[in-house]
Amino acid sequence: MTASGLVFVGIAPHPPIMVPEVGREHVAQVEGSVAAMREFARRIIANRAETVVIVSPHAPLQPDAFVVYADQQVQGDFAAFRAPQAEVRALTDRALLRAVQEVAAERGYRIVPLRGYRLDHGTAVPLYFLQRNGWRGRVVALGYTFLSNDDHMRFGECLRRAAEKVRRRVALVASGDLSHRLKPDAPAGYHPQARLFDEEITASIRTCALERIPDMDPNLRRIAGECGYRSMLVSIGASRDLPRKCELLHYEAPFGVGYMVAQICSLSSDDGEEHGEK
Repeated sequence: MTASGLVFVGIAPHPPIMVPEVGREHVAQVEGSVAAMREFARRIIANRAETVVIVSPHAPLQPDAFVVYADQQVQGDFAAFRAPQAEVRALTDRALLRAVQEVAAERGYRIVPLRGYRLDHGTAVPLYFLQRNGWRGRVVALGYTFLSNDDHMRFGECLRRAAEKVRRRVALVASGDLSHRLKPDAPAGYHPQARLFDEEITASIRTCALERIPDMDPNLRRIAGECGYRSMLVSIGASRDLPRKCELLHYEAPFGVGYMVAQICSLSSDDGEEHGEK
């Protein structure tokens, strides 16, 4: 891994209930994820990341094109979750954004700019925890597509090449939750096989056998009702030619939705202490 380009790649959950202003007394039930996000942010800071690229499942969706929040400053809040006082805002890394657009166009991918949009919660939650834990920098916030698994991994390669092109230290965060059907009272209902999706993803991270993820049974994904799979594909593609250093920082599912905090790549040798898993 070079001194510039992608210096960190990781996966982060995005339940608004993790945000103290939203979750209030319920935050205690996700304290493991909150602590893991504190460590996640610390590692991004240790890698001296100047820009964070966040790929969210909840950005406005274009079936055959990636989208990017293109305003000079991105901002969002949690008003939809009864906490308008909890806000995030950051400057857009316009040089990196242009490089992403150029490299993606060379590979035949369209990127649709979004202007006048507030950040979706899939972007806002990870950014909230990065900023509240001390990271300061610019952002490129993207959304994925309905294109193939291979297309999402190739787009990840575009992100890596763009970071190298602008000679910027960049962290890539794949935002996404795992199965939404792990308990009878889960928001999307219950399926007894949904846990198999989370077990396969977490096992792939623990063993750094990331090639298992693109080959997963599509029917299992449908059963799980996941929202983070394509974000993870982008991160897998971005890290394909980098020395991987996988670590499952935390997993839990207190509300029937799987929340995973994980590292795929890190340039820094300071990866901290071991973190417990639930």
